[in-house]
Amino acid sequence: MKTISEVNKFVSVSKKDFDSCIDVVEHSLCIKSLCAEVRLHHLKFDGNGRPMVKALAQKLYEYIIDYCFSMQDRGEPLSAQQWLALAKNARSLFRHPQITDDSPDKTGEAGETLLFFLLEAIIGAPQLVAKMELKTNSNDEVKGSDGIHIKWNDKDNVVDFYFGESKLYKQMSSAMDSALKSIDDFHANEMYKHEFGMATKHYKYAKDEVREAVRNLFVSGEPGSDVRINHACLIGFDWNGFDKIDYCSITPVNEQFINELTKIMPQWINLLDEKFGRFNRKYLRFDVFFIPFPSVVDFRNEFNRALD
Repeated sequence: MKTISEVNKFVSVSKKDFDSCIDVVEHSLCIKSLCAEVRLHHLKFDGNGRPMVKALAQKLYEYIIDYCFSMQDRGEPLSAQQWLALAKNARSLFRHPQITDDSPDKTGEAGETLLFFLLEAIIGAPQLVAKMELKTNSNDEVKGSDGIHIKWNDKDNVVDFYFGESKLYKQMSSAMDSALKSIDDFHANEMYKHEFGMATKHYKYAKDEVREAVRNLFVSGEPGSDVRINHACLIGFDWNGFDKIDYCSITPVNEQFINELTKIMPQWINLLDEKFGRFNRKYLRFDVFFIPFPSVVDFRNEFNRALD
């Protein structure tokens, strides 16, 4: 498996860029109903105590070439002219509609790009297929999961495939329900076979020997003995904890926020555990990213402004 272990080096997102706008909340909470790693994150605050929504949107924009295009479509290193041309092409693949509570975003593009950012920076799993470049026009829906990532797990001697589900909703519970329904449909319709096919037909990186190693992981479209299926779920939602910040307090804003977050986190995990408890596919593994927002609508609009 030496060749397949090379996939890990294709991660493009810098951990430093992640750390510049998103923080990690350390906790010992866990899911009991199935195998799941729960990761709690929050937006960092600027010097005036404002959550860094705009900075995150801008940082995601800086990675749209990596997100949208395979290595075959871009040279390394890129000249300034090449970068501008590719960035223009990448922007044209997004629909970036104007979003309000009454006119929600049905594209999911901001959340899908954020999930790409998280999977690469936190899990260290590089994107395997650049689905955006497969669209024939910006109005196309990308079928299947919200992202295909891969990682060689040296400890378990197995290749971890991560299929993404990005759900940004006003209500956290609705985001959870939507993610689980999508994952159940993904397996009921055997969509994973389509995704595995894409992994070899539209492999993102140029090395043919690694592509061949990926192809050899499957047996008639089914995962072989060296493949483990994981679902990476981004659960983003509006949270009123941002409204409880007292800017006149001597307690730093970040500390106030973490105090409120620590109180509510067990409720979130218990709700997810309850929903997972009713989920039939216990053999699957999950990585769940919780990120509360002041407003998911505002985040989506900031992302679209960055694209414009």
